[in-house]
Amino acid sequence: MIKTLVKLKILKFALIGGLSTVYAFKRYCDQKKKVKSKKDKKTLLPTR
Repeated sequence: MIKTLVKLKILKFALIGGLSTVYAFKRYCDQKKKVKSKKDKKTLLPTR
C-alpha cells in the first residue's frame, strides 16, 4: 500500500512537471512569434 502511494505521488509530480514544462514552452514560442510579427510589420511600412 505504501509503495502504491509513493508511486502515485511520483506520477503526480511527473504530470505536474510535464504540464508546467509544456505551458512554459508554449508561452516562449508565442512570445517569439509576437516579436517576429512586430519585426515583419516594421519592415512592411513604406519608406520615403
